[in-house]
Amino acid sequence: MDQVKISPYDIGLLRGYAVFDVMCTQNQKPFHLEDHWLRFKNSAKELGIGIKINLTEYEKIVDKILALNKFKKSIIRTIVTGGLSSNGFAYEPGKETFYILVEKFIPLSKNLYTDGAKVITYEYDRTFPRAKITNYIGAIKNQQKKEKAEAVEIIFTKNGRALEASTSNFFIVKKGKLITTKDGILIGITRNVAIELAKKNKISVIERNIKVSELLLADEMFLTATNKDIVPVVKIDGKKIGNGQPGKITQKMMQLFADFVKKY
Repeated sequence: MDQVKISPYDIGLLRGYAVFDVMCTQNQKPFHLEDHWLRFKNSAKELGIGIKINLTEYEKIVDKILALNKFKKSIIRTIVTGGLSSNGFAYEPGKETFYILVEKFIPLSKNLYTDGAKVITYEYDRTFPRAKITNYIGAIKNQQKKEKAEAVEIIFTKNGRALEASTSNFFIVKKGKLITTKDGILIGITRNVAIELAKKNKISVIERNIKVSELLLADEMFLTATNKDIVPVVKIDGKKIGNGQPGKITQKMMQLFADFVKKY
């Protein structure tokens, strides 16, 4: 750790010009590594930041760091910034800062999966929503509000639309069908796996804009994320969703995902 050096003139630090990605291990293997790498590359491309290594090199580095840390389950953070800038503002290709962090995975409380979680809403629209940029001001600024409400997530809304959660995607269930936002969001890897599993098991999936007013009218709701898997949501802004308990479709999706992970 004492060998890690990042310049104070790095525009990732000075200007927030950086992207990242987060994945976890399942059965001590990176979960959907190629999909995460592709999303990371696309995020960097969105900002015009270059990446100096390829997928094969990346995979070797990740495997080496995982072997060194020896965690039973790990979180892997991959970051690239605009790097050192001669004037503290302009991006200068070839000077990027690239690094990977591996941390011990800390799971959510088990009761959130059995009893369901609470979420709150916040009017906020992320900059470059299809890129995983390091600007998480909207989420960090509202952490105390989230903790006070005993919520696990913040659902971002804008002009009557429910977009995405601060570190997750969300689904609502209405009349046995899954509905999830498609546009103006960061497309999650776990979200995509959930959609594939639903379709394989003849559960209808609709990707479209979702009105904020639809959330409380939903029969069920759940979150998907790399560090959460699938989490049932039973309250939003203190109001019950459905009967206030994890629903049957949500429970089925949780089981399908758990079975998929076991075989991964």
